[in-house]
Amino acid sequence: MIRISGEFYMPVVIAIAANTEHNKNGQTITSVPVVYSHCVQQAGAVPVILPPTGDEQTVALMLSRVSGLILPGGLDMDAHFFNQEMHPACKASDPELDTFQIALVNLAVKLQMPILGICRGAQVANVALGGSLIQDIPSQMPESDIVHMQKVFSYGTNHNVRFEPGSRLCRMFGESIRINSRHHQSIDVPGKGIRITAWAPDGVVEGAEHESLPIDLVQWHPELLIQKSDDMWPLFSRFISNCQDRFNA
Repeated sequence: MIRISGEFYMPVVIAIAANTEHNKNGQTITSVPVVYSHCVQQAGAVPVILPPTGDEQTVALMLSRVSGLILPGGLDMDAHFFNQEMHPACKASDPELDTFQIALVNLAVKLQMPILGICRGAQVANVALGGSLIQDIPSQMPESDIVHMQKVFSYGTNHNVRFEPGSRLCRMFGESIRINSRHHQSIDVPGKGIRITAWAPDGVVEGAEHESLPIDLVQWHPELLIQKSDDMWPLFSRFISNCQDRFNA
């Protein structure tokens, strides 16, 4: 409980898993685009950024203080985590970051904590649950005529996504929506409990959900689209509602 201007509040706290990158001095730094925090704040919750760590006890302490977990976009995953060799088209990866975020997912699943995975985050959650990825869509699906990699992160949309009737994503968005797309990897074999529920016109997986846990995964970038339109709000609204339910339980 915190006190602000004489009033007491019990805020719902949402963890956002940090990514890593290298600054101009060659130092490894943690980073999360600020739009993720904005989405959490717009939903009335409090965002906290979790820096990568290899210490299991620290990971457990991190999640003990929050009600939900957001896994953001970021680097390619190291293919060794799903028993493959890295594809030549893959960019720089960070196995320590992968290990950290996989540990977060595994513990969050044990705690039945709501998870929202976005782009890389959807891929991390799927791999953590035993699934695999298409490592490079252009070379592994050469028949596709869909542009999945926008040249820059954009608030604009560039292709449709269709949803499985009756799925959570379908109930949120209807049969189909247009989304922004900036990825060259995607879910291939779904992990344990993961059901594929959204596809691009070329069959590339664009969304999935857990069969029994509050885990929703999307390949596009709703955190950008929501800055210009309310169309993506159902995704964040459902996630925060699940976190609130857990917080109040």
